[in-house]
Amino acid sequence: MADIDAISEIGSERATVGDGNKIVTWESKVHVVWQDISRDGYLNQVRSFDQAAGTWSETVTLGKGLDNHARPILSVDHDGYLHVVLGGHNSPVTWRRSVRPNDSSFWTDPEPTGEGTYPVLLCGPDNTLYLTLRANRHAGVDFYVRPSDGSWSRRSRIVANAPKYREAYAAFHTQMMMGPDGVIHAAVDFYEGQDDFGRGLHMAVTYCKSADGGMMWMTADGRSIDLPGRPEQMDLIAQSTERRVEPTPRVEHANCGVLVDSRSRPHVVFLSHRAQPGELFLVAFDETGRQTRQPIHPHLESKWPGLRVTEARGSILVDDTIYLLVTLSPYNHEWIKGRPSRAMWMSEREDQRLVYVKTTDFGATCEVLTVVEPGVSINAPNLEVPVGANRIGSTPTFAYFDGTRGYPGGEEYYNRPVDEMLREGAFTENRVMVVRG
Repeated sequence: MADIDAISEIGSERATVGDGNKIVTWESKVHVVWQDISRDGYLNQVRSFDQAAGTWSETVTLGKGLDNHARPILSVDHDGYLHVVLGGHNSPVTWRRSVRPNDSSFWTDPEPTGEGTYPVLLCGPDNTLYLTLRANRHAGVDFYVRPSDGSWSRRSRIVANAPKYREAYAAFHTQMMMGPDGVIHAAVDFYEGQDDFGRGLHMAVTYCKSADGGMMWMTADGRSIDLPGRPEQMDLIAQSTERRVEPTPRVEHANCGVLVDSRSRPHVVFLSHRAQPGELFLVAFDETGRQTRQPIHPHLESKWPGLRVTEARGSILVDDTIYLLVTLSPYNHEWIKGRPSRAMWMSEREDQRLVYVKTTDFGATCEVLTVVEPGVSINAPNLEVPVGANRIGSTPTFAYFDGTRGYPGGEEYYNRPVDEMLREGAFTENRVMVVRG
């Protein structure tokens, strides 16, 4: 079905994690970015596969990351130039462009873009770049723009945390995609506040769109959102303020990607553990704002009744075929009240199954195919998504790493200097794997 290559032996414990795109295919080459870890620190890397020659390029280091959050993301413009954003962690974020089209060997010097965490990058048809970042101090989501002949500037703050939660941790994971009509579609998760037991007391999954390059944002039916937005103004997919089930818990409502079809209709890949464990849906919006939900998980549970969805990523092809890359985990004692526990997430395990769900009718019927069988470690599968001039015409390529995502030095990671852990050799090696369709 696919070719699997190991492109690194020293991937970090967050090597392929993130909402931003890690892979672009342009003409005859596949370009991949990820994060390594060595005694030199956290390294943002890139390699390219020449499909005609059947060979991988040498690894090029794009820059050092502050920590395991400061990972790279990738897009390609309509002239074939590659664009990387080197993420931060409540710190400055930089941008680089390849010196030559379709060539990852040489790059321009880093240019500041803004400050924040969890970058997501798009390239428009006129080669304008669009970027979202979680704002510093966990304050919301900022939207940045760079015209093809200009410089980076902040255009808007899409969402903000509630005043009563401003002293607490917040995440705000975001996914973006541009439709054929130039409209930018975004799914934004709220994960804010905490009680005496766990963070993320308020969770919400929302949708919004912008027809003017991110200056104004609106709902699916065209109602303006007063910026920065809150879930009550936006198209709300799910919301909860129930007490959490453990300290530092996993997210229980999550968008796993926003996809836009050839008729400019948005579809949000939505995963929830609130009503039942591992419910996966394709949520579509029409121009009136009406939502329709197509359940995907029954196709999986009927085939593997002892497994439940714990991760998913979505991508859409030029003919509107949708691929969902889904991680299935045993539904056992490790779950807490139907929710996957933090311990499940942080441990290295070999009992998961990685599958493709393929649908040509937006989830009404599905074809399910195992990509990686249980018996190896499968962490953070990151699927190629059309985020610029890359148009996926066959099975999408994806990357993952096969070791552990447990923090080096244990849960005290943030209380220990990275250079101290480097000296002690606290990091675990992971292979970074690329699966080409």
